[in-house]
Amino acid sequence: MARKSAVVQSFSRVGVLGGVSAGLCAAFVGAFLVTAYPTQAALVEGSKAPQLLIGLDDDRQDNAAVQGGAAANQSLNRTDVLTGGQGNDVLFGLNGNDVIDGGPGRDIILGGPDAGPAPGGPPNSDIMFGGPGDDVNLWAPGDGSEVFAGGPGVDALIFGATDREVNADPATGVRLPTLLAGVEGFPQGIPTANVSGLTNFCTVEASPSPGYEYFVRFRNAGGNILATVRVRDVEQVFCSQGGGIAFADLSQSSPAFGIVSQAQVQTLNPVVGAMIR
Repeated sequence: MARKSAVVQSFSRVGVLGGVSAGLCAAFVGAFLVTAYPTQAALVEGSKAPQLLIGLDDDRQDNAAVQGGAAANQSLNRTDVLTGGQGNDVLFGLNGNDVIDGGPGRDIILGGPDAGPAPGGPPNSDIMFGGPGDDVNLWAPGDGSEVFAGGPGVDALIFGATDREVNADPATGVRLPTLLAGVEGFPQGIPTANVSGLTNFCTVEASPSPGYEYFVRFRNAGGNILATVRVRDVEQVFCSQGGGIAFADLSQSSPAFGIVSQAQVQTLNPVVGAMIR
């Protein structure tokens, strides 16, 4: 499938999460190129139309333009900075520790799916901002500990195994997420994920850091912590539990996970209801 590239604008959310400002400053120096699929009618650079934005993963040591002939690694190990437009965007960071801002609209953000050789392979730690609107962040096993700041709106965090294409994308070497068509407001399609099929479960606890509200812990069947997602301005979390889907309402004073049906997921969040099973 043909692609086109475009430069997107940088952003600043340092005031939102003071605890990650140092990491953001490093990431802002990195690549600002993303790819879009014109066959999806995706427009970039401030368009109001829905977009599919995918990190190039080209800020690597084997990129001569980045390396500049130096012996020491001058790259950001596949770090990308992606900024959505005003529409309902779908953004994939791929490898590297990415910084992603959905911007206005109902956006769906995946720091991964993570794959590929080091440096820049899993586990990755991405910093993601939903922006204004009802946004969704999808975390998959293989991702690292991350940050999701939802912003204004009803924002959701999902822990689930992302459905992916059979063959790797030739440009990035990554099996990209499959896209489900027919969801209102997302003509480019939406990624889907298996939540109930995982043997893992999640817990939520108040954040020990003032920059966040909660730590959501993704644990294996034995209860060992595999990864932690730091959240702020996030209202909903969906995770696996006992062969089903568990939900936590972070707008409550003492949130905890409880099993919900597929129909209840659809009522709680129609976009999430279309994404997960």
